[in-house]
Amino acid sequence: MVNKKIWWLILPLIVSLTLYATYRYTENSAQAILKETALTLQIETEEKVNTVQQDIFQNIRVIKFLHSTPPISGITRALSNNNVDALDNTTLEQWKSRLSVIFKSWIENDPAIKQLRIISVEDKGHEFLRVDRDGGRVIVVGESRLQDKSNEPYYEPSAKLGAGELYVSSVNLNKEYGKISYPLQPTYRIALPIFYDNGNRFGFIIMNIDSTELFNALYKDSKTLDASWIVDSDGYFISSSDNALAFTRQLAPEVTLESSYHIEPMSRSHLMTLISLSDPQEQWFAHKVTLITGNDMERKMYVYGLISKNKIMAEISHRRSEILYLGLFAVLVIATVLAFFYRSYSSSLKLNKANSIFQAIINSSVDAVICVSPLGQVKTWNGAASHLFNVQSNMALNRPLSKLIWFNKANVMDKIEQCKNEKTVIKFQDSVTFGEERKVYIDVIISPVFLRNIEEIDSYVISARDVTESVEAQDKLKQYNAELEKEVDKRTEEIRQHSEALEEAHGKALEASQAKSNFISTISHEMRTPLNGMVGTLSLVRNGPLNPEQQRYLAMAESSVGTLALLINDILDLSKIESGKLEVHYQPFSPRDVIETMVQSNAVKAYEKGLDVILDTTQVHYQSVLSDPNRLKQVLNNLMNNAIKFTQQGMIKVIASTEVIEDKFVRLNVGVIDSGIGIAAENQHRLFQPFSQEGPETSAKFGGTGLGLSICRQLCELMNGHIDFESKQGIGSHFYFYIDIDVADCELMSSEHELQGSTIGIAISDNALSEVIERALDNWGANHQAVSEPVDNWVAQLDSIITEKHSPYYQSIVDAAAADNTKADLQVIELNASSVMPPYLVAGNPNIVIVSKPLLSTDLLTALSGKFNTVKESVSHTKQRLLEADLSALHILVVDDNQINQEVAKGFLVPLGAKVECAENGQEALGCIEQAERDGNTFDCILMDCQMPIMNGYECSQTLRLNSKFNGGPDIPIIAMTANAFSGEEEKCLAHGMNDYITKPVDSTLLIEKILRWTLNRRHTAPTQPLTRTESKPLPDNYSGWNKDVALKRLGGNQALFTKIVSIFQQDAAKDIELLHKAINAREVDEIAHWSHKLKGLCGDIGAEELLTLMAMLEDEVRRTESVNFERVEQVFERCSQEYTHLMAAIEQTQQQSIAS
Repeated sequence: MVNKKIWWLILPLIVSLTLYATYRYTENSAQAILKETALTLQIETEEKVNTVQQDIFQNIRVIKFLHSTPPISGITRALSNNNVDALDNTTLEQWKSRLSVIFKSWIENDPAIKQLRIISVEDKGHEFLRVDRDGGRVIVVGESRLQDKSNEPYYEPSAKLGAGELYVSSVNLNKEYGKISYPLQPTYRIALPIFYDNGNRFGFIIMNIDSTELFNALYKDSKTLDASWIVDSDGYFISSSDNALAFTRQLAPEVTLESSYHIEPMSRSHLMTLISLSDPQEQWFAHKVTLITGNDMERKMYVYGLISKNKIMAEISHRRSEILYLGLFAVLVIATVLAFFYRSYSSSLKLNKANSIFQAIINSSVDAVICVSPLGQVKTWNGAASHLFNVQSNMALNRPLSKLIWFNKANVMDKIEQCKNEKTVIKFQDSVTFGEERKVYIDVIISPVFLRNIEEIDSYVISARDVTESVEAQDKLKQYNAELEKEVDKRTEEIRQHSEALEEAHGKALEASQAKSNFISTISHEMRTPLNGMVGTLSLVRNGPLNPEQQRYLAMAESSVGTLALLINDILDLSKIESGKLEVHYQPFSPRDVIETMVQSNAVKAYEKGLDVILDTTQVHYQSVLSDPNRLKQVLNNLMNNAIKFTQQGMIKVIASTEVIEDKFVRLNVGVIDSGIGIAAENQHRLFQPFSQEGPETSAKFGGTGLGLSICRQLCELMNGHIDFESKQGIGSHFYFYIDIDVADCELMSSEHELQGSTIGIAISDNALSEVIERALDNWGANHQAVSEPVDNWVAQLDSIITEKHSPYYQSIVDAAAADNTKADLQVIELNASSVMPPYLVAGNPNIVIVSKPLLSTDLLTALSGKFNTVKESVSHTKQRLLEADLSALHILVVDDNQINQEVAKGFLVPLGAKVECAENGQEALGCIEQAERDGNTFDCILMDCQMPIMNGYECSQTLRLNSKFNGGPDIPIIAMTANAFSGEEEKCLAHGMNDYITKPVDSTLLIEKILRWTLNRRHTAPTQPLTRTESKPLPDNYSGWNKDVALKRLGGNQALFTKIVSIFQQDAAKDIELLHKAINAREVDEIAHWSHKLKGLCGDIGAEELLTLMAMLEDEVRRTESVNFERVEQVFERCSQEYTHLMAAIEQTQQQSIAS
């Protein structure tokens, strides 16, 4: 151990000495590199200074030569003798001309000289003579272009030079007329004074030398330097090798050496360190040499030679690394040698220690460990082996193992032989019997021991462990497992029997659920069938004459029927939800339009209760989304109805907005806020449960089924959304929901500012409504102001004013707008909740535009932009046109087992001229169809109920389509009338051969619209004949096809002009209609398109909207890319013929009324 300690002391000592020597050598190397750098900087920097000085000295010799030429002295003599030289009678101009020639010749031969001048001190700095290099030419500057140089920095010192003195300027950029010349010309100047013969000062000769080539040569010859600078005495950069820093006194006065770099002198050398203040990573080693020019010792320039500090430090680091690697290599060699000697010494120690440890391990092992030779002689036998086999170690050593151990099954020597052959570990379990009763189970492992690096077996190690307790425990465990398996089999049988019972119960539950769904499906039809009869009967009663008392009773009946329909719809929706048949139908729609329409329709009930309704859709930024608009309406309608029902006074506010969620979804948020009775906190958890309201008193007082909010929650979840609420009893409630739509299925609104530049006044007393209006105006780019008294001051500043009739400023605004002649186009936008109408002008008052409440953004924009009718229109005439449709000559079959429904359908259709027959089931309907075909009076349309006795509507339709005995069967339009409300009903009807689908209770306008659509090709019309005025028919009552007011407004109210245009239409239209008719008969597509397009324009001129629409249809029909359906063209033209007749009758009637008045 003593020797080992000595080795560990020697090794660190040698390593320490080596590292110290390495450190000292690296420090000396670094100092040597720095000294070499300093010497290099000094030599090369001084060389550059010499280069500059040589250039200056050479140009000094030039100017001295020019100063000594005869014209210089001749000019001074001529100036002192009335411009004539007294010596030889040479005039001043002659001397100037000679000197100009000398200057010009010299500049032409020396490209560095840019300018030679004589500047007069007597004339206070004005140029006396000047010769310039101008590009490739040398010119003498004329008298008119000579400049005043008294303000130039070189003038003052040059004007004070004594005899024999000269002036050399610093290098700067040349100026002309007080401005820096471009391209930039680095220039230095040399000046010599000029005196008269009497010693008085005349001026000085000055030479401008271009230093560009000097700098190029200066920086080009750099050998070791990385950069060079020339700096003036004030620290401004004159020039640099990379041109990044140059002439900063003139181009960037804020940039100086001190402002750009921190200067640190180095104590161990003549170097200085420059560190960039903007980029600390930029560091230089520098040497400075002073360059003195001229007689003024204070006018100096400094030349800096620079070498990158990073480059020098990298070189030092590289040198240190080389030395360090060398030192480490030396240490490694020494350590290797020491390790070699130490290894041989420690190997013997390790071997002795290993043997001792091995023997201790064997003796302390709880397993029997026996080592035997290849011949089976025992070499080691530990204490555990003596205990296990009952043989002491002194009796076992050097004896054959086969004489000491007898296993009951295996022969130990055979196992050793197996281990020898396989050269691997052998494991087995056996037993040894001691006496007659004691049996010991033993796990045995035989491992071969190989000599190092060769596969020869040196000996075998046998380890043996007593596992008697483990074997006996396993035997008991097997017994227990067998008993457990019997119990498991028994329990499994019981579970199987229980599972079969559960499956049977589950099947019965499914059957019950299916029975309930079937019951709901059937009862929905049975409930809607009488309801349809009630609605139709009430509709027919409404069309007849009624006294006030009958009208009141009729209104009560209609209200009850509406309530019953809502109740049925709620129950059916709940049934659909429970049966999993409630579906959403995705389609693109405008969220703003849907929400505004629903709020507007519900607001009527709110206004009847005296509630105010505010709608805010200003934060809806998408014009189209893909979801289910009908389900959205259903949710919003339910929330609005609840808000109106539970609010007695105050207001209801609906807020809608959109936001983008994680760039994946567009979230449509809708909230309904009311000032109603609110909901107690302890009852809020029950609100979204089916058939549940806040409490029994709520249901008793306000009615309802408690299904609405439960259905709303299911609908929101189906549309990837959620619904929730906040409420305080006695204060009000806030119900809000959202739906998420894929961002790819959404289209942003246009960002155009429709009211850009407009100024809108706001005189609204309701702050909430006023804020909504302000946000809308901001979206449209308009300016807005709150209007106050005196109103007269505001009128001239505004384009429009938004107000309400109950506003305290209303009358003042109306009066001021009417009285202000300077603002004739000012409009007063009056918000009014009395009716649901598009914006319109009040009759007799062109300044007031009425906009309905709740305020819709589309209505407000329409009113502010002036895009509305000039007169108040009563209602859209679409419904009126349907109810006045001509169904004459149509033969219609109504198939329904309910007599009331038959009478309702006949009540809708017979007044419009249709011939209606009825059948009570499908079988009877087939008989009617067959009889009609035999009579030659086939049906043009069939209205088919689906659920009927004997033969239902599905079977009847399918039979009619497939049975060949019905000649017209495949073509007769069949419109299903069903009360079945479940999803998939429409697909079922179409699959059985029906053409269209309408639900009960039947809406009369929808029914007529569908009949018109499907009988377009089946109406019995006479052959197309030319239109003549002699065949005109009487004008129908309430004819609405001619909108004279729109045309008159477009003409600025000029009635005479309008009358003339109508007269022209009468003359041209008859001829064009005739030509159109001929083109149709000849089937000339281009001619049809031409004349229909022309007639469409004529109709637009006079406001003939109905005929314009038909002509547009005709034009579209013949401009299709596929083949033209001339049968369809003839049908549309027949309608054009009828409308043209009505229009001409209306024109004649108007003209007769005008003549009579």
